[in-house]
Amino acid sequence: MDGDESCKLTGKFRGVCKRSFADSCAVLSSCSGSTSRSILRLFLLLVFLFCPVQFAGAHNLHGADGEYDHSVEPPEPVVPVFTMPSRESLLLAARPTTATSSSASARGKLIASYFQPFAKTVKVHWDGENFYVESNGIPSHVMMTGITSWQQQVPLPQPYYGSNAWQFPLFPRVASRPLSCKDNFFRGAIAIAVNGVPIFNPIKNDGRTDTYLAGELDKYGGHAGRADDYHYHIAPLHLQAYVGKNVPIAYALDGYPIYGATESDGSAVKNLDRFNGHSDASGQYHYHSTRTYPYINGGFHGEVNLRDDQVSPQPRAMPVRPFTSPLPGATITGFTRDASGVSTLTYSLAGGVYKVRYEKLKDGKYRFEYISADGGRRVETYDPNSQQRPRGGGAGGGPQRGGATQSGGPPGGPGPVGGRGGRPGERPPPPPRGGYDNRPPRPGS
Repeated sequence: MDGDESCKLTGKFRGVCKRSFADSCAVLSSCSGSTSRSILRLFLLLVFLFCPVQFAGAHNLHGADGEYDHSVEPPEPVVPVFTMPSRESLLLAARPTTATSSSASARGKLIASYFQPFAKTVKVHWDGENFYVESNGIPSHVMMTGITSWQQQVPLPQPYYGSNAWQFPLFPRVASRPLSCKDNFFRGAIAIAVNGVPIFNPIKNDGRTDTYLAGELDKYGGHAGRADDYHYHIAPLHLQAYVGKNVPIAYALDGYPIYGATESDGSAVKNLDRFNGHSDASGQYHYHSTRTYPYINGGFHGEVNLRDDQVSPQPRAMPVRPFTSPLPGATITGFTRDASGVSTLTYSLAGGVYKVRYEKLKDGKYRFEYISADGGRRVETYDPNSQQRPRGGGAGGGPQRGGATQSGGPPGGPGPVGGRGGRPGERPPPPPRGGYDNRPPRPGS
């Protein structure tokens, strides 16, 4: 190619840069043969190198899950790690009506971006109707510490994967009869946090007790339910340390997002309705978190299916041992998990220090060691396969069959108080044939 031809090509390419893509194609088509092909290659290369193209996609659903460090505290000060999507992408993805394939893809990618800071342990995907969240329900922060009203449950990973994943509508619809959490939804979750941990009704399953005010929650607003399933009962505002203050920290199961205690620009939240929600300037409805009741979404502005006093469908938590009863006077003072996967919960009771140490064995069973203040030890091994699975859906368990074997320790050593009563320090009573009850208990608590 001689100098004159090179100058001509340079001039034509400059013309390409100044015109629309259609005009550019017309310029390129004016060249013929090998010259046209050369220009086309040069044009595509320069477009690839210099054009500001942004790509967004779903998380890798096949990556290996990482291990949580249960000693990690949220970073201080708050350092947002999320870049707010453009206004155009937000408007495109916020359409609340019937979805086309393109709008479903755009909204799915947008919602997936909010879960991105936890992509190592939380996997997401979506179809034309619903968004799905997969996790084991275990957060990266220290759990259980600070609880002063304890039911002797401990946090265990749950199989919230595949057909047992969390889900909510990709495009929520306003309910013709909005339902309040003051009168409904005392079983199961009402929202899912962006770290893959479910959020339950702040009112426990007795329909009247505020779990936060009752001292049942740790310093992050969570505890372990009857199936040893960890979940929050109030807004997990600490997640803003990971995602920032301008994006959702959770999604209600009706499909509407839950933001923090301020607007995305940091201004005070105003004019919330009875469910802690309102619409923004563009007409998009969303919930906010508050530090007083209802803490999160106080009901559902959008359509949900109420069945057996819970949102349906939703995942089931799988218990590995019989549920236990409250231990009055106990305060949880510590929780750790070592590199080998052994978890230790420490609690104080009547001036003494007690520990519950547990781990999953290679054969799939769970080994629990109960250590008393005087050093006495008792070991129980639970076989998950002998536990009856929850009925009726929902996290938190159902009637269980006893699957424990005991070994070691003094006869009066420490241990969990069984699901049908007992006193601190007693062995749990043997489960009756057919489980502890003929009715499934309300999950969580």
